[in-house]
Amino acid sequence: KKGLLVDPEKLSGSELDDLGVKHAAYNIPLSRILGNTTNAYYPTVYYTYNGRNYAFNGQVVAEYDYIFSTLTNKGITTTAIILNDMNPGYMELIHPKARSGGRAPYYAFNATDEAGTEYIAAIGSFLASRYSGSGHGKVMNWVIANEINARSEWNYIEYMDAQSYTAEYAKAFRIFYNAILSINGNARVYISLDQQWGKSLYSSNGYGSKEILDCFNSYITEYGNIDWGVAQHPYNYPLTSVKAWSTSGKAGSYVQESENTPVLTIKNIHVLTDYLQKEEYLTDDGEVRPVILSEMGYTSTAGQDLQSAAFVYAYKIVEANQHIDSMLFSRQTDATSEVAQGLALGINTQGGGRKSIYTAFKYVDTAESAKYT
Repeated sequence: KKGLLVDPEKLSGSELDDLGVKHAAYNIPLSRILGNTTNAYYPTVYYTYNGRNYAFNGQVVAEYDYIFSTLTNKGITTTAIILNDMNPGYMELIHPKARSGGRAPYYAFNATDEAGTEYIAAIGSFLASRYSGSGHGKVMNWVIANEINARSEWNYIEYMDAQSYTAEYAKAFRIFYNAILSINGNARVYISLDQQWGKSLYSSNGYGSKEILDCFNSYITEYGNIDWGVAQHPYNYPLTSVKAWSTSGKAGSYVQESENTPVLTIKNIHVLTDYLQKEEYLTDDGEVRPVILSEMGYTSTAGQDLQSAAFVYAYKIVEANQHIDSMLFSRQTDATSEVAQGLALGINTQGGGRKSIYTAFKYVDTAESAKYT
């Protein structure tokens, strides 16, 4: 179940093999792959969908080819996160109610008109076809957008009630789902939610992820059930806290054992998997929907050993939960912007040095794990 948000600059080395990584996550901001190539060495990649040609940047596509094929050749199951960032040349992908007023990294997909729905379907079909194991690597898990309950921060659109908001997302989700599954019937497609389970704690006019999950399930069921999954981000609250097991401070009141808990962390992640065992959430085959923890992490700012302990604690909980398929730790290398916020989440420093968590990560799922628990 051990996974990592990988550093592309380290792919050519042996670190992922040494760590025993089994799952990897990587982002696909759409603005990067859309449009013609300016570098003649990497010709534009054209893809025909429903009789129309779509252009994809050959140089960027080659970058993803390298990343996904390398991961596949290492036997790693890959999760790709499709992100709708702003590109003025492709406004048809941006929901009409998200085209002005917002300054978020990512925006709500446009599934309101033919131009938007066709483009979404074409992108889903292209990506699934390109990364179906046909020589460019294989992506088995697809996450649509990022932490959608945090509306203004990660999936911007004008404020609306939770049901209306979720309906707009669910329309686009179904388009991606159908396009991807038509190419790769074994692929899984996930909704992305963060740790703000019971209510929005830091998002501006956001929603609790439980409320969004309820609305999403209701909408999908009403208009034809599909086999969606949940990509959860069970970070601590606040993000800079490290002790995942702690019940003191904010954790004591926010991290509860009931389905109405305000916050969902690794300590009470069973709340999510218990919730998904309710009859109304089961698949048509009576199965519990797949769950991956597609992004989570602990900072080393308060000490490398404390970060290591939090990781091992989290992994042992995931290992014991039969309904969680993978845990993707963020990240392989510290990110400059995150370190500035007190979030040194990597297992390596920015300078390339290995933190103590490196050893803990390497051995956590082996016979040697007892030494590091």
